[in-house]
Amino acid sequence: MTRRIRLQDPLLFALVLAATVVGIVFIFDAGYPRSIAAGKGPIPREFVMQLLYLPVALGVGIWAGMRRPEWWRKWSPLMFFACLLSLIAVRYIGTEMNGARRWLFMVQPAEFAKFVTVLYLAGVFADRSDWPAKIKPSRHWAQYMDRVFMPKLMRALPAIWVFFGAYQIEKEPDMGTAAVVAFIAVALMVVGRVSSKSLWAITVCGLIGGYGLVHSQGYRSDRIANHASRWTAQNIDDTSYQTVQSEYGMASGGLLGVGFGNGRAKHVMPAATTDFVLATVGEETGLVGTLAVLALLGGIVWRLVHNARRAPTEFGRLVCAGTAAWIGIQTTVNVMMANAFLPAIGIPLPFISSGGSSLLALWIVFGLCQTVLRPQLAAVAVSEEDADAAGSHRGRDRRARLSRA
Repeated sequence: MTRRIRLQDPLLFALVLAATVVGIVFIFDAGYPRSIAAGKGPIPREFVMQLLYLPVALGVGIWAGMRRPEWWRKWSPLMFFACLLSLIAVRYIGTEMNGARRWLFMVQPAEFAKFVTVLYLAGVFADRSDWPAKIKPSRHWAQYMDRVFMPKLMRALPAIWVFFGAYQIEKEPDMGTAAVVAFIAVALMVVGRVSSKSLWAITVCGLIGGYGLVHSQGYRSDRIANHASRWTAQNIDDTSYQTVQSEYGMASGGLLGVGFGNGRAKHVMPAATTDFVLATVGEETGLVGTLAVLALLGGIVWRLVHNARRAPTEFGRLVCAGTAAWIGIQTTVNVMMANAFLPAIGIPLPFISSGGSSLLALWIVFGLCQTVLRPQLAAVAVSEEDADAAGSHRGRDRRARLSRA
């Protein structure tokens, strides 16, 4: 059992654990003022929930690391479609909070959609062969459908399912998470060697679809249209309120910050522990503390890219690369949102923002990133057979020497 739970990358585990602990500290720091103001005492609910989810997250991460990569590949389609069904169900029977239906039985299926997208597409692209360079020309539409259209449709079907899942997330509404899922899918397509023609087609369709989705909801287009004028009197306390408070808090931190616990932004921001937790980090620890947190998350991405290069299988390479894309894009967009480069779009900072479902999904995928670095079963079997053969050969030599003596 000790051999089975051995860490393949102890440094990655240490970085993930450190990021989790840092997140818990800042969730408490950013959440206690509003908890006191609401008459609920100095211990914020977000902090308590994060602590309760932590041992569960560690447990599922260890469990995920004990499963062999072949097990994950086998069950990846079932996991993906189970998550897809939960995304559909949450729109009808999910719990509504703050005008959105995102919770189903106390978890957010959208957070697990990031994990299963990495797992599912990694399994798809690991087994996929290249599209033939030359296809026999078809003179009749039926032959074209049979030789070209239907095979291409079947190859595109996994991506269609993923983007359908992203659309279900957008309808909750949660366009930020939907965009992250879509980006993960595109990143895996690039790593999975999808043709440039297909990638351009997906990019054009994504831009058109994104434009339509932004303008389908008035508050989204208003945030974008008013972002440049966020400091005007008509916007500073309206659509741009959180962005302005976050920008002001991070600017007030200077180089070393105003001191732990002395920040102002967390007293006035509704999302102080979630999407805008970096405002408290920047205000209280300054540029130095912010860069330290980003270096921690950047170190995780660096280790994932490194592991993608040394993974023994194509499936492992794709899993590590997809997870790196997930953490990288989510961190980048959250930082740009916190410092007001982008308007508020609802993307949390990995490990640092509060959220039990996010913590669970992240630890599961990092358990998976540990196990995909293990050697293949075939290689293990061959090495064991070689060891047995060598042992038998040594035994025969010993018996022969004893007989000669």
